[in-house]
Amino acid sequence: MMNPKLRGRIILVGLVVMFALPAIIAKTFLSQNWYQSGVTNKGTLIEPAVSFSGLGIVNPFQQNQWQLGYVIPKHCDDFCQRQLFLLGQSHIALGKYQGRVAPVVFTTPDSDRSQLVEGWNVVEVNDQFTQVAQEFDYIIVDPIGQLVMRYPKVLSQDELVSQSKDVLADLRKLLKLSRVG
Repeated sequence: MMNPKLRGRIILVGLVVMFALPAIIAKTFLSQNWYQSGVTNKGTLIEPAVSFSGLGIVNPFQQNQWQLGYVIPKHCDDFCQRQLFLLGQSHIALGKYQGRVAPVVFTTPDSDRSQLVEGWNVVEVNDQFTQVAQEFDYIIVDPIGQLVMRYPKVLSQDELVSQSKDVLADLRKLLKLSRVG
């Protein structure tokens, strides 16, 4: 039979190990970067937070709608035209959320506007905006005018459809979780 004092110490050590070991293992995983976080967004979050008002741009959809935008380059070639087409298709594919999102084209004074279809929402942007988002980028903007996510230019025509699906998936998640707009 075991000494009651020894038995109590073994139980105490067992309890300390049982509660401390998971914390030690978790700390080790996090400090060694062995854990991949569960990020599900496909685009790049715009950090630090940037808003239209902070950039000196008037938001035409303030407190009204989300914006799915495309930054028009200086010369709109076939690749640019394809992206504009996919922007429109993405807006159509939103289904029941379509009324909450406005497809927008962001233009600079140097942008090629010859390929714009009548009826597109056009937002004039400045040089400060182009430091956050480059030509050929898709941008998601929330109803209060904060730039949320960007999708940089892909390298090939084949990747465009995949990128468009990624934009659509992220936008649907944002709209589902948001009560604004």
